[in-house]
Amino acid sequence: NPLAIVMNALFDLRALLEPSGPDVAEDIRIAEEEITRAQSIIKNLLEFSRESGAEVEPVDVNELFTRTIQLMQKYIENSGVRVKTDLAPIPPCVANLNALRHILLNLITNAVQAMPDGGELILRTIRVGNDRIRLEVGDTGVGIPAAHLKDIFNPFFTTKAPGQGTGLGLSVVHSIVDRYRGEIQVASQVGAGTTFSIELPC
Repeated sequence: NPLAIVMNALFDLRALLEPSGPDVAEDIRIAEEEITRAQSIIKNLLEFSRESGAEVEPVDVNELFTRTIQLMQKYIENSGVRVKTDLAPIPPCVANLNALRHILLNLITNAVQAMPDGGELILRTIRVGNDRIRLEVGDTGVGIPAAHLKDIFNPFFTTKAPGQGTGLGLSVVHSIVDRYRGEIQVASQVGAGTTFSIELPC
């Protein structure tokens, strides 16, 4: 992986050049951050374009929700967003833990970005019959125009400003949900917010 080689080279450079001054250390830090971001984009492309051979295991979605919110707590608070959770008793679903974490990180990040002036992030889990669960990520943000709803899962489609998104996030989410025989739906109203609902077998 060429980016991994570059990252290793930066690691060596840091050891050599850090004593040179804070400006050099800051430049190396920025380079490392941007390489990590590039690796993430490439990972998304690969995830979208091929079936993953990742192992599956029983996943406690409620616990995953809780840990993901803990991971993103500072980002959420700094964005002026309040979190409301309604996590029902649900059975585990069999999936890849990292894939489900990717879904939650993506949907929560999108929800926070849709509330530039702050708002409420609503996270909910529900048992649906005997063999399915539903997880919901909602926001009270700007909403998605009705004309765009049919395109939001298409690769490279984005309503974000240039440089703020690749248009792959929701495409990857959709492909992961399909892989685990699930369904994803979105309900949105401009100026009132958006809710993504995902049903998965359990």
